[in-house]
Amino acid sequence: MKSIDSNRKDYISRFGWCRDSMLKSWGEGIYGQGFAADGDEWCAVRSADFIFCAGEPGNLSDFAEYLRGSMGKYIAIIPESGRWADALAACGVAFKTVTRYHTRLPEGGFDTAALEAAVSSCCAKGCIRIVRAGENDYEALKNCEWEWSFVSNFKDREDFLRNGFGFVCYVGEELASAATTFGYYSGGYELQIATNPKFRRRGLAGAVGAAFILECLRRGRRPHWDAANLTSVRIAQRLGFEYDGEYTAYEIEKP
Repeated sequence: MKSIDSNRKDYISRFGWCRDSMLKSWGEGIYGQGFAADGDEWCAVRSADFIFCAGEPGNLSDFAEYLRGSMGKYIAIIPESGRWADALAACGVAFKTVTRYHTRLPEGGFDTAALEAAVSSCCAKGCIRIVRAGENDYEALKNCEWEWSFVSNFKDREDFLRNGFGFVCYVGEELASAATTFGYYSGGYELQIATNPKFRRRGLAGAVGAAFILECLRRGRRPHWDAANLTSVRIAQRLGFEYDGEYTAYEIEKP
């Protein structure tokens, strides 16, 4: 297995089937590492918690060893074809097959008035406030007990504040929900959104998501929403995204 980071341009075309922004980020040298079989029959890119796999898998023993030795607590493998499932299983890799969902930008553009109303109406409810993530909010996001990936793809606070952004919702003084930059590339931002279980079903995720989209539009960048479940799809649709089909992923979690 060999590194392909020094010649990304020669390999990125092999991922033409994949629309994920995190792959775009690797292509621009921002996030991730790429590697391939010595004979180039397959190649893969790891960017944050995702590994995108292209080509004919064949023998994946080196890849399986990489997964056992270098991954964190969670990884989602995005394969070009179902043949990767058999090849991974043959090497003893245990995984769960799941369905994830694509969204796309609205054909007629986002309704910015509706997005602004979603933020303001949420903030009008009692002790709820939504703020742009700053230095102190970064620490709250980093140390959040119910969501670990709000700022996980940035080296430190300065990196996040310089290259990413986020919007944080507080109920009183408690962190209740947030929408932050999971990843970025020259043309857009991938959104990470989550709500504290005790504050769900109050419209908080929709409000911080709306604030995130508005900031993307202000910057002239594309917001990306990759949905892990149908609840996420519904929130995205309420904010203007359009459903764009499902895809298969293989999830691996370490105890």
